[in-house]
Amino acid sequence: MANEQPATPEIPERYRRVLELMKQGKRGIAEKQAREMLAETPEDADTMALLASIIVERGAFEEAGSLLTRAMQIAPRNATTWLNFGRLLQQMRRWGEALNHYERAAEFFPAHPGITSTLGQLYQRANRFAEAETQFRRTLESEPRPIHHVSLGMVLLRQERTDEAIDAFQTAIAGNPNLSPAYGNLGNAEQKRGNIEAAAAAYEKAVTLNPKDSVSYVSFGLARLRLGHAREATEIFERTLARHGPERRAAAWLPFARAQELGEMPAGYRAEMGSLVTRATLARPEGYDGVTAFNATLAAALREDPTLVWEPQGKATRKGGQTGLLLDNPREPFIAFEKVLRLAIDAHFDSVKREPGHPWRSQIPRTYQLDLWGTLLSEGGHQHSHIHVGGWMSGVYYVSLPPTMGKDEARDGWIEFGHPPPEFDAKFVPQTIAYEPREGDAFFFPSYLFHRTLPFSGDAPRISLAFDVKPTSWRD
Repeated sequence: MANEQPATPEIPERYRRVLELMKQGKRGIAEKQAREMLAETPEDADTMALLASIIVERGAFEEAGSLLTRAMQIAPRNATTWLNFGRLLQQMRRWGEALNHYERAAEFFPAHPGITSTLGQLYQRANRFAEAETQFRRTLESEPRPIHHVSLGMVLLRQERTDEAIDAFQTAIAGNPNLSPAYGNLGNAEQKRGNIEAAAAAYEKAVTLNPKDSVSYVSFGLARLRLGHAREATEIFERTLARHGPERRAAAWLPFARAQELGEMPAGYRAEMGSLVTRATLARPEGYDGVTAFNATLAAALREDPTLVWEPQGKATRKGGQTGLLLDNPREPFIAFEKVLRLAIDAHFDSVKREPGHPWRSQIPRTYQLDLWGTLLSEGGHQHSHIHVGGWMSGVYYVSLPPTMGKDEARDGWIEFGHPPPEFDAKFVPQTIAYEPREGDAFFFPSYLFHRTLPFSGDAPRISLAFDVKPTSWRD
């Protein structure tokens, strides 16, 4: 009897009836019954949480938030309610509030794996990798599951602690030899260590375990490309685009794989890039006396931003600093900037002519999330060639530019598209196209286009705002 586990509390019959209605898809009836229950017992935290879980599915986020807030006040030690409120904030993409909420929740429930693991994920999103590591280690203390070792390994890798990351992934594999994400991330770590053969083997295993894992499949193609198998890599990227749609890295690397095989870039590549890059002049935000004054306000806010990090780990920035995601905790002047940026993005999408089968023009976003961050480059600063894997469309807005840029027909500080990343040993002459930045202008381009910032000279900094458009629905 000493080893007998405590019985799981029975769900009251009235809750069971409502949950059964939900399973049957009878959400309207379930909501009606839950509201009747709450009218009978208006201070019942469990009923509040139940009603919130029903109405959130029809988009009633504000009422659901109010119900869960009241439920937490009534029953502050109910971890499930804290988790549900945090998930609601995440669903609403109120990332800064979600992080603050989970920080408070972790004070109440420091050993709850659902809370500590989610807090770790939110720290990871905010590029606070050491704090994410702490939370994942706490999660493992209370719930030593293989998937948590994968999470730990990922943030160790972002901190350039490659050997420790590999140990974490191998621990996960020892605990579950069929865990596909462990192999995919092991491949990333082996690639960072320069062991491309081992990386390819890990990616191949990940895809064998999960054939729908397009991320690992493209990574396998990239490893094969680096090992000199350009034709095989081309086929992998083509197959990925055919099976999984416009996968960002497959679209980015396909022309380079073909060029590596044939010795030259595909015909028309530069023209295709030129058709995909658009310059836009943003409108003057309300409440500001012109673009010059607004840009000065943006520059000051970026210089003082508390999330600004010099040469952040895992980023393309060199001799410069980069902020965290500025819209996770929205404030002026970035709120005003978001408004005029969305107007320009929507107008741009209105002008795009749909082209079936194209990796970018085949779909046009209707609604979308915006990720926004700032970059401040000093003399000689630049960003090496990269893509934005998490975005659909990306862009950059120029806040402040050095007066030395563009002198004597030089391209100092310009943005250039089409150059492979520095670690890729190209067997062909790249075809590139460059554009001169102008204060108050933005460039829009598909996130899969490789782009870089050319170095510049001069004492004045080069300040810009970069952004990713992440679609949440598509136009008909």
